[in-house]
Amino acid sequence: MSKYLTILFIGAQFLLYCASTQKEGAVSANLETQVRAEIKRIDQQLSDLHPEDKRRSELLLQKSKLLLKIESFKEASLVLREVQNSKDGRNLQHLDHYLGSAYLGINDYDNAIVHFRKSDNVDRDFESVTRKKMWARAYFEDEKYGQALGILGRASREKNFEKDLFYYETVVVSFYRIKEYKRCQLVLEEGLQKFPESLVLKETSEKISQVLQR
Repeated sequence: MSKYLTILFIGAQFLLYCASTQKEGAVSANLETQVRAEIKRIDQQLSDLHPEDKRRSELLLQKSKLLLKIESFKEASLVLREVQNSKDGRNLQHLDHYLGSAYLGINDYDNAIVHFRKSDNVDRDFESVTRKKMWARAYFEDEKYGQALGILGRASREKNFEKDLFYYETVVVSFYRIKEYKRCQLVLEEGLQKFPESLVLKETSEKISQVLQR
């Protein structure tokens, strides 16, 4: 986050984006209690298994999905790496998708990008829109704005893709950062019609107006 704070405008946008994401993704105490109870049962089953038992990888994957559900990304990444390194785990479905999700959650954007790319190659139809948005976010956070735009551009052609607040704020800021000001303005106009209260979009609109008037 500190690298964004060196630029006041982009820093303010990024902090607003993070705050809204955290608010939307907050895990309730009740949910965490329920999930931790499920994880405890899985741990008990794991303790009863031989290390070479084929069911071990499946149980570990199940555990990692529960950890992702309560946003315990560091724990999930450790469990998923254990699955990845196991003999049977490499053939489990959707492993790269979950690895990408965990790495994104701990701000390891390079690894997140690697695994989302693999997931897109081998698991194209699984959580396609969700994966592309997370993949684009990893590129965006890593300041690879052109790649983020490319992923969202392809994703937007899928029939169940929703142009939500994340889409507009990410696309607008990315176009601004690569100095595609006219394209930025076009998306801004559409985004502000749908999300007129977005501070990120409103602040970017003011900056774009100043740039285009020069």
